[in-house]
Amino acid sequence: MPIIDHNYGRIPVAFPDAPYASNGMFVAYIVSYLPDSPEHRAVRRINLRKQLRWWRLMTDVAVTVLASGWTAQEVAAEGELKLLLARGGRVISIPGQSLIENRIVCLSLFYDSDVPWGIMMDDDAILYHSPRHNSGGAFFSEMAANGAAAYGDVDVFYPINPAKLPGQNQIWAEAPAFYQTRHVFEANYDLKGSLFVVRNFRLDGRKAVLPPPDHTLHGEDTLFAIEAVANGCTVYRCENMVLKEFSGPSHFKHAPEVMKVGNEAIAARYAAQGLRMHGEGKRSHLLDRTKFVELHLRGRPRRVVVTKPDQA
Repeated sequence: MPIIDHNYGRIPVAFPDAPYASNGMFVAYIVSYLPDSPEHRAVRRINLRKQLRWWRLMTDVAVTVLASGWTAQEVAAEGELKLLLARGGRVISIPGQSLIENRIVCLSLFYDSDVPWGIMMDDDAILYHSPRHNSGGAFFSEMAANGAAAYGDVDVFYPINPAKLPGQNQIWAEAPAFYQTRHVFEANYDLKGSLFVVRNFRLDGRKAVLPPPDHTLHGEDTLFAIEAVANGCTVYRCENMVLKEFSGPSHFKHAPEVMKVGNEAIAARYAAQGLRMHGEGKRSHLLDRTKFVELHLRGRPRRVVVTKPDQA
């Protein structure tokens, strides 16, 4: 019988009797940055503790935590960090630095490994996992059971963000049985950096995708997706997973004016490749990727569908 846990919010988590097996196909990296505020440090440590427990009980994926700005005493005091070692994970302590610098460290560590897929996360991200949430935490074991070759057209993907429309219920209502029996990847470049999955391009003899390190404005996750497309890599939203983020202090302001400044810098960086800002109106703070995507991904599929292993 699954373990029903009520410590993860309004919707209980049904943990499996044993962690879902990923067959060595995935490894995870969590950026855990602690700010100066003692109150914020405490909340973020609590969230990381819950996150690591979720990943430990839900999957057998080895997790590496990049502890940015942690003290040695704080690292030593966290029991969940100690449990990482038994699962092939580790803790890497570095000074506090920007998110994009921390993300580059994690991506570089992943590309130097021999693991086909890397799960990149902030320290407050899990997936919704219940009978109402499609594959949920079982997704990675399903993908592993199908084998890497089944996903040859997929390079980068991320879960549904329930804070944005259309939400998962609207997506699945179109054809419930279709989404329950298949993995579905839809081309979508609105990547959210809280949790995304990237292919180990080095294993395929391809160029590793890293965001340019000199971007200091809003949009580190947007920049990664844009850089991926610039390298001819597909970016999809996976319609079988739904992101869950813990509440807590954020280090970023997501106001339209802040987004606009960051997106304008990104658009300028790739202007010669057709990246533009939208014109006037309520979308004027957003990127217009139409010509950019057409240039780099012409001929690549807009949708990838793979039958779930228990349906084959």
